[in-house]
Amino acid sequence: MNYKTLEQLLHTIEPAEKIYLEKPFFSDSFSIKDYITTVYMMDGGASGLFKYTPHPELKLTKTGRFRPVLPHIHPWIELGYMFSGSCEHMVRDRVYTLKKGQIYILDSDTPHSIGYLGENDIHISIVINKPFFTEVFFHHFSEESVLSRFLSDALSAMASHDNYLFFPSEDNRRIPFIMNELMLEHLSPSGNAPSIVSSLISLLFLELVNVYEQQSSQDTESPLIPILRYIRANYLTCSLISTARAFSLNPNYLTTMLKKKTGMTFKELIQQQRFLSITGQLQNTGLSIEEIAHLNGYENTTYFYKKFRQEYHCSPKEFRERYRRTGPSRPEGS
Repeated sequence: MNYKTLEQLLHTIEPAEKIYLEKPFFSDSFSIKDYITTVYMMDGGASGLFKYTPHPELKLTKTGRFRPVLPHIHPWIELGYMFSGSCEHMVRDRVYTLKKGQIYILDSDTPHSIGYLGENDIHISIVINKPFFTEVFFHHFSEESVLSRFLSDALSAMASHDNYLFFPSEDNRRIPFIMNELMLEHLSPSGNAPSIVSSLISLLFLELVNVYEQQSSQDTESPLIPILRYIRANYLTCSLISTARAFSLNPNYLTTMLKKKTGMTFKELIQQQRFLSITGQLQNTGLSIEEIAHLNGYENTTYFYKKFRQEYHCSPKEFRERYRRTGPSRPEGS
């Protein structure tokens, strides 16, 4: 099956859609914000077009057209993708337009609804078991840097506050390819479909992280993301003065902005980046502890051991051995 066949299948009018098309209850002028109804619980239901579920933790559905999806909740995480056209999407009482190529991620048990879908409005949902989503999505912030830590915390806070995340991914070149391949695996699974689907979901989440980072970088009044990138690349040599100069900022303004946005001073961010680099090298290299200390600017190993124990409540050797026994985790004190 190829992409042309996939597009034809997505636009084919299914039996349930034909009923609404022939006997319309709603019109294309329908607005979900003007329709008051109770919120209902949506069950798993049949997946319609996508009859195969090659991965046990998720499945795909195509939202029926020629009608709205009224306010509902469900116990899983939903990733919504606009394959073509556009639609209204209401989360609680906030309404916005979801455009072609854009994605949202919605938390479980969050009331939401989708507006009337016309013939060219193709909306795809990936429903994901919550433990699997949490493990896979936030795994992509495992790169040990102050930037990854900030993005992880920011996305977690946004999801907790709003119960959903919106990604303006309409110009991303990889996401349509990834979504097309996911849909094909749910229409005509290959021999290694479970592993392929798992890899495609990981690639999709990585691209969404890129979209969020690029979106955050566009804040010209507060260039936080570029500054955190700069600290990640230059933490061994940069100072408050040199960093402020690199971004044409007043050092006092930079200090205030970093504290407000990250909750940390410049010195604390440098220290955090230094230790994130050290712990990454302890976990992922065979370098000796002394070599790692020197690579990260500690000439006095006694002082390094003291600072490491203050930060992680164990010695570097104990940290490395613990990681090898238990695998990746965020250690106490980090």
